[in-house]
Amino acid sequence: MHARLFALLALLAALLSGCDRDAVFERLIPKEEARQAQLYVAQIAARDYAALTEAMAPELKTPDLDQRLQTMSRMLPPGPPTSVKTVGANTLKAGAVTTYTITLEYEYPNTHLLAAVTLERHDDRLVLKGITFVPRTQSLEEENRFKLDGKGPLHYLVLALAVAVPLFVLYALVLCARTKFLRRKWLWLLFVAVGFVQFQFNWSTGDWGVIPLSVLLLGSGFATSGPYAPWIFTIALPVGAIVFLLRRPSLQRPAA
Repeated sequence: MHARLFALLALLAALLSGCDRDAVFERLIPKEEARQAQLYVAQIAARDYAALTEAMAPELKTPDLDQRLQTMSRMLPPGPPTSVKTVGANTLKAGAVTTYTITLEYEYPNTHLLAAVTLERHDDRLVLKGITFVPRTQSLEEENRFKLDGKGPLHYLVLALAVAVPLFVLYALVLCARTKFLRRKWLWLLFVAVGFVQFQFNWSTGDWGVIPLSVLLLGSGFATSGPYAPWIFTIALPVGAIVFLLRRPSLQRPAA
């Protein structure tokens, strides 16, 4: 029952932020480069290797290029895709050179395919630096959707802590604000409000990591970098809240 309540709270917060998140993601996609990336994949599907080779960087034009392109063509299912989405975009500018990595998701009747296309723009000339195909059994949106089905005890523990830690910090923060201190009350309020040492948990894969030198407001948070990215839950140790509750009797101003 409690796990379902936590999940509903998390989903509500995700829905409230979803529209802004999607709009920001769309603005970050370089439209011209994304269209060009789709064109290159279409040329592989049509086996138009001559046009594709003309757009390639010189270092890619090796003797076995035709063989590699034929292998990639065979990775594409027959027939046109039912949908094409730009699910990732990364832009890196170094001096006069801008490198784009565009990730496209192709949906077919029985399978999915990710295409990572790397482009480089120099002096207004766009050069193809590489294409990689990765077959998949489901879409990224479905794989990274927030859900409880198939999740283990660690997922439920993270979900419980994501709700319990900020509630505990808020309780200590309100108590700290109402406590009559001898001195430096504002420093204690700041100390109580944040958590230290972040533990990050990938909801889709179950992977986790630690950021030792870090602080987090209210000791908990969760976010995703885009509509197709996994949800990352972040939990921090409420050290300030714990220390304050233990030391509160000695910090209070004596009664008159």
